[in-house]
Amino acid sequence: MTKNVLIVDDSNTNNILLESILNGEGINSLIAYNGNEALKIAYSKKPDLILLDIMMPEKDGLTVFSELKDNNETKSIPVVFITARNDDNLKQKAINAGAFDFIEKPINVAYVIDLVKRILLN
Repeated sequence: MTKNVLIVDDSNTNNILLESILNGEGINSLIAYNGNEALKIAYSKKPDLILLDIMMPEKDGLTVFSELKDNNETKSIPVVFITARNDDNLKQKAINAGAFDFIEKPINVAYVIDLVKRILLN
């Protein structure tokens, strides 16, 4: 069974990078460029994991995360925040709210691959 990971970032460069990394590991990627797209895809496709940027137009990642957790059909999908914000308070807030992990950009490719595989195998 193919696993699907939803990548949500307003930067096309970041989306292409993460998609390339995941595809190289045989993992299917779904892409959203903003929070509203992310929610539509999450509700319709029910991905196995969401890699979610925090700073985005329309709806930021924290708002998207909150809406996902408030929906019975998406609340159990693991979410990993990937962000350029180096903020320990934000990281703690995200983890306390139920995020699986919080990764700062630039990403460590080996760590992301390991983390994604670990989540998808559970």
